[in-house]
Amino acid sequence: MRTTLKILLLIGIFINTSCEDLFDYSPYAIDFSDENRDINQRNIERLLNCKNDDTITIAFTGDTHRFFDETELFVSAVNKNPAIDFVIHVGDIADFGLPKQYLWGNSYLLKLNVPYFVVIGNHDLVGNGSQAYQEMFGDLNYSFIYTSIKFVYINTNSREFKFNGNVPDIKWLDNQLQPSIDFTKAVVIFHVPPTDSDFDASLKEAFQNSLAHYNNVLLTVHGHLHHHEIYKPFADSIPFVNVFGVEHLKYNSIKISNNQFEVETIEF
Repeated sequence: MRTTLKILLLIGIFINTSCEDLFDYSPYAIDFSDENRDINQRNIERLLNCKNDDTITIAFTGDTHRFFDETELFVSAVNKNPAIDFVIHVGDIADFGLPKQYLWGNSYLLKLNVPYFVVIGNHDLVGNGSQAYQEMFGDLNYSFIYTSIKFVYINTNSREFKFNGNVPDIKWLDNQLQPSIDFTKAVVIFHVPPTDSDFDASLKEAFQNSLAHYNNVLLTVHGHLHHHEIYKPFADSIPFVNVFGVEHLKYNSIKISNNQFEVETIEF
C-alpha cells in the first residue's frame, strides 16, 4: 500500500511538471514591461530635454546580438565618457527576432546614462521580430531633429521583406529629407547598405537619388558588415560610415559641429 502511494505521488508530480512545461511561456510571446516599450520615442523626449551646445557627439555600435559581454563593456565605456550626447545602435540587437532576445539585448542598453536609439536590423526581423521591435522601440522608420541636425532612421532590410519593392521606403525617405527651416543637415542611419546583396537592387538607384536630391545629407551610417570603413560608393560623394560591430571591443564616435563631422575609433 505504501509503495502504491509513493508511485501515485510520483505520477502526480510528473503530471504537474509536464503540464507546466506544456503550457510554458511561448518564446514568441511579447510581454514587455513599461521600461521595455516605446523606447525610441521616450529617448527622443529625453534627448530634447537635455542641455546642448553646438557640438553633437554620438557613440555608435551595432550587431550586438551574439555578444552580450562585449555589449556590457561598451555600455560601461560610454558611461565613462562625458562627451557622449547619445548612442545609436545600427541594428541586430536580437539574433532570431525572439522577444526574449530583445529583452536580453535591451537589458544592457537600459544601463546607459544617455539616451539611445535603435534602428531595425535583419536579424531583428526573423519570426515575429518586426512586432517585437515595434513594441519595444516603435516605428521601423522614424526621425527627429536635434540642434538643427535631422536624424533619419530607415529600414533597409529588403531581403526580410522578400524584395517586395517597398523596403526601403523611398517616398518616406524623400519626404524626410525635404528642406525645412527646422534643420540644416541630415544624418541617415540604416542597417543594410545599398551595396549589399540583402538590399533590394531594384531600389538602389532610387535610394541613392533620394539621398542626393536635396544636397543636405551630411553622412550616412550603417552596420551589418561588422567592420569599420568610411567610403563613398556613389558619384554624389556622400560619405558612408560603416561602424564597428561590438565584438571588436571598439566603437565609433562621430562628432558633428558646424555642419562638419569627425569620426573617431575608441577601444574599450
